[in-house]
Order: sequence, then structure tokens, then C-alpha cells
Amino acid sequence: MKYNTEINRRFFMKGTGAAALVGTATLTGCTEQAETIAQETGAPASTAMEKVNFDAGYNRVGTNSIKFDMIKMFNPDNQLDVGMGIADMDFRTLPQVTAALKKRLETENWGYELPPLDYPANIVAWNKRRYDADVPQGNILNSVGVLDGVLSTLNAFGQEGDHVLLLTPNYSSFFTTIHQANMHEAESEMIRNTDGRYEVDWDDFEAQVAGGIKLFILCNPQNPTGNCWTADELRKMGDICNNHGCLVIADEIHCDFVLGDNKYVAYASLGEQYAQNSISYKSTSKSFNLASHRTGYMFSHNRSYIDKVLKGGHQRLLLNIMGMIASNEALKYGDDYIDEQNAYLTENAKYTEKFLAERIPLLKYKVHEGTYLAWLDCRELADKLDVITKAAELTQYNTENNITATDFFGVTSIKSYTGGSYLKKWVLDNARIDINPGENYGKGGDGFMRMNLATNRATLTKALQNLEAAINAI
Repeated sequence: MKYNTEINRRFFMKGTGAAALVGTATLTGCTEQAETIAQETGAPASTAMEKVNFDAGYNRVGTNSIKFDMIKMFNPDNQLDVGMGIADMDFRTLPQVTAALKKRLETENWGYELPPLDYPANIVAWNKRRYDADVPQGNILNSVGVLDGVLSTLNAFGQEGDHVLLLTPNYSSFFTTIHQANMHEAESEMIRNTDGRYEVDWDDFEAQVAGGIKLFILCNPQNPTGNCWTADELRKMGDICNNHGCLVIADEIHCDFVLGDNKYVAYASLGEQYAQNSISYKSTSKSFNLASHRTGYMFSHNRSYIDKVLKGGHQRLLLNIMGMIASNEALKYGDDYIDEQNAYLTENAKYTEKFLAERIPLLKYKVHEGTYLAWLDCRELADKLDVITKAAELTQYNTENNITATDFFGVTSIKSYTGGSYLKKWVLDNARIDINPGENYGKGGDGFMRMNLATNRATLTKALQNLEAAINAI
């Protein structure tokens, strides 16, 4: 084939080994073969496998799960009934994924291996089939999850000391990634309406972009507030950015989680002017609970943007082969799984709203639009507990008595508390559930908490009942 001939000439005939190929080529190198495979096979055929029972859940205790086992490891004196902090799911994954991984394990050799040759074509097909969104197959790059691609983009398009705009509350790890690029976050705090939906403060957003910010990270759907941004909202963001030369970095990893009758709109699908000034980032890791495989992808309709990222050092042709196999199977066979999962998550959200309204009125929540993350208004609870005073008192006590804590990276320091981290501690101590403090998500997060609803109904009920009992005991 032409692809193999070109690879041989450019690399192996010059004495360059496979390791150099891994670092030099891109995912697009397999484009021609993938297109041929797609033309020959057409739409993926269904496989006769049993459906997943989402109501059965999946017991992850003792599997090195961060959501359960790591939380317990760092809180050995606490009983943990339900982990609801980390954004992954307690469901069995797509059976076709497991079957494909088992089949690969039968080959007892782990030398250099090409990714599935139809993987790029299946990325394109999934986005077109699900969202009528065009992805330029020749401009797809692998990434080790979404944040890897975002960091490469920041390094390629920005400079140390630059400010990167976020609509807050926003995904907490964006702040870390921005700092890893030696840049600074610029926060445009959103406005929370009386119905609980967040809106952009357009005056502030435009003022910050017009003030010279050249990088904007869009979270679509928005984590943690749950917005499925409308086409009009996205166009308005895009028009402001385009008018002032600001790149739109569109994290759309939660795009497959849309509740009820809401709709996800792919940013790059809005029109050529938006597609040409943006880079999009996606992954099967959230949709099919494949996060441990560390596999994602990024693309842009603007080839010069892709070239700039590559020249900046982003070389990811070969990721972990198991992750690429898993992602490929998910994209081929996962439509029904996603539809059924979204229906189940929608009912979880409705159940949570009803439970809180009827039995824990101190907490406020309205069914969100996208993601599987409930954004709980806990401000009345925080005030009742006087978390700011309690956090200061506990921090002072720990300082005076040299009570320390060691973090994930082995760094030991005095165990100090903010209002949000004290509220998290109180919930773990008294309700035996782990959820995330809203302050982690930037401006506008104080007094809120993010609860992961991607679990079975029985586990969700246990968590809510525990929370109810804890609050009633105050």
C-alpha cells in the first residue's frame, strides 16, 4: 500500500526505528487506509451482546478506584458509603469493549502496534451520526485525555504569563493545566438565574476578551453547572472571540451526556468562521467510562492550527493500544448504550431533584441539562454550620498541634481548611459520602457542591438518605 511504502522510505530505509516513528508521525498517517475500510464496511454491524443493566450498578471497591479506594486511603478513620466526587461512572462498560480487550489479551506479545485502522473513520462517523457534526479526518490528533491536548494547545498558541479565560464555575483541572503552562486564569463569573440555570455575563466576557486575552477555554457542556450551551450562546461567544483574535479551545468531553430534551451543539458545527478559529477536544473516556485508558482526541478544521500544535511537540501517534481498541469499539457499537445511559441518568437527576425538594429543602437543585454532575446549592447548609468560622478554628487547632496531612504526591503540610473543604469534611464525617466543594471550580462556587449522579438508583438513594439523616441531626 502507498501508506506502508511512504513510511518505509521516510523512516526505516534511513535506519530509523519504530520508536522514532511513534514520536514523529501523526494519527492522520492512517487516513487513507481508514477511508478505504470505511468505504468497504459502511456502517458498523451490530453485535449480539446482552444489554447493560444500569440499575445493577458496579461495585468498584477494592479495584484501586480513585472515587472509592483513594478517598478511603486518605481518610482511613472515616467510613465511606458512597463516593460521588470523581467524575466517572459506577456502571458496567459496553460489552463489546470488554470482548475486544479480552481478544487482544490472547495475543501474548506487546511489541509496537498500529492503532485500529478504522479508528479515525469511526471518530468521524460517530460525530456525524450522533450530532450531524463534521470532523476533518485528516486533522485528528490523539491526546492522552483532553487535558493533554489543552496543555499542548496553550503551549503552542500562548506565552508564559498569558491569561486564559474561563467561564466560572468551571472544571477545576483547567486551573491546574493553565498553571502547568505557566499562565494565569482569568475568570468571568456567570450569573445564576432564579431557576438555577447559569448565563454568561456578556459585558464582562467581552470586556476581558477585548482587553487582550487571546485564549478562551470553552466547556461544552459546562462542568459543573450542567449547561448545554445553545447555538445562539455559542455564536455570541465565538463572535466576540473572533472579533478580537481570541482562540476558542472547545472541551466537549461531556457531549454525549444530554438529559431529557436538551441538545448538545458542537462548537465547530456553527459555521466556517467558528470552525476555523477553534480546536475541539473529545474522548470516549467519559461516555463509556474508559478514563483509565487515557485516550482522547482533538481536531480543528484549520490545518494550520493542527500544524502549530504538532510543531510545538505534541506527538501522540501511538497511545496505549488497549485504550485505542476500547475507544474504537465504543464508537462503533455504543449508540444504544449511550441512549439508554442518558435515559437512566435523566431519571437519576429527576429523582434527586424530587428527593431534595421533599426531604432536604435546605439543599437546592434543579435538573441540569448536560453532564452527569449535579450542582447543589448548599449555601443555607454552609451558613447553618458556620463553615467559615469552623474552618478557621480547625486550621488554628491543627497548626498549634502540628497536625499534618500528606497529599497524593507525598507532600506533607499542616492540615488546613477553607469553608468549602470544611463542608466536604462535614459531609464525609456525618453523611459518609464524598462530594466536591464548589470553591474548587472558581468564582461563583462558594457554598455549592458537585455530586456525581452516575451510579445506580440504590446507591444514589443511600447517599441521599445519609445526607438527609446528617442534616436532620444538626
